Amino acid sequence: MKIHINQLQTGCILAKNIFSVANKLLAYKKTKVDQHIKEALQAFLVKEVEVEELLDNGGVFQPKYKLDENIHGIEGNSEIIHNKSFYQLYMDAVQSYKRLFINWQSGASLDIAEIRQIILPLVGELEEHEREIFQLYHYCKQEDYIYHHSISVALLSAFLGKKLQYKQGDVNQIALTGLLCDCGMSKLPTNIITKKITLTEKEYHDIKKHPIHSYNLLKNIMSIQEGVKMGVLQQHERIDQSGYPLGVKGKQLHPYSKIVALADIYQAMVSVRPYRSKQSPFKVLEQIIQDDFGKFDLSVVNELKKAIINISVGTRVKLSSGFVAEIVFVDEQYPTRPLVKIEPNGEIIALKDKAELFIEDII
Repeated sequence: MKIHINQLQTGCILAKNIFSVANKLLAYKKTKVDQHIKEALQAFLVKEVEVEELLDNGGVFQPKYKLDENIHGIEGNSEIIHNKSFYQLYMDAVQSYKRLFINWQSGASLDIAEIRQIILPLVGELEEHEREIFQLYHYCKQEDYIYHHSISVALLSAFLGKKLQYKQGDVNQIALTGLLCDCGMSKLPTNIITKKITLTEKEYHDIKKHPIHSYNLLKNIMSIQEGVKMGVLQQHERIDQSGYPLGVKGKQLHPYSKIVALADIYQAMVSVRPYRSKQSPFKVLEQIIQDDFGKFDLSVVNELKKAIINISVGTRVKLSSGFVAEIVFVDEQYPTRPLVKIEPNGEIIALKDKAELFIEDII
């Protein structure tokens, strides 16, 4: 029988395989449902499932109502299959987060279940879409910057957490930390958030209070782990004690905050913001390695560096000279200054030998 997910109860037995919106297998048929499985299916936005007539204890399952077997949502062999691209899932998440943010601006409380439903399905797709994570900044629009930024930071944070060998449960919590790091912006005047020119000293001072606002939104929600709350509060702290709002350093920083801190600054610098232009991932990475040395956890920086190297070869880029080129080799010692082949003449240039030349954008 087909039922709505809200009617699924412990002891039900799944009658069909269940797939995510991106066609990834979530649960096999004949699986016995427990609370963990039910919450996982809800997190991945599964709306309806097919279950056996009998429960695992032999009793008859009697839901209040059944869904018509012929209605939408079941395709092929009556399996729940949806076909959305990673980009579509990302854009859906941005719009869903935007709606929540606007509600928070109006005084609504934060619902962690809604937050999980926005981000966890995307986190489940990371392994198959690693390259896309580093292209999300292309979709960012100035007027919706804060919403794009929050989703992008969540995904990059989760990606880095995976590369650092965190267990999936921690990766999910790291993603939540990244998503919620700017929720406190909803408590700031809208004109500051959307301002398209450089902030005044007072406005910048107000902006720097947003981690505290974020923490205050979360601190009394018992279902949010303490690590997420501390990661949100410490997102702008730095290892060398140069950050804010508390000026803590080193071992005082929660591991989640060290990951989100790097993801946050990286995504901010590669994206178009209301009062600043974007920079290429290579230029941003170069600044993080050189100018910001000692501010971020080195193990997290190394994972970001390796990821950018891995996706670089074969990538077409725009150089600061205006020429278009293709990356043909990346030296680990000079990850931001690869060997490139200029179009259309095929000239090979080593950017490490051309201090005046840099990669302006990824095409």
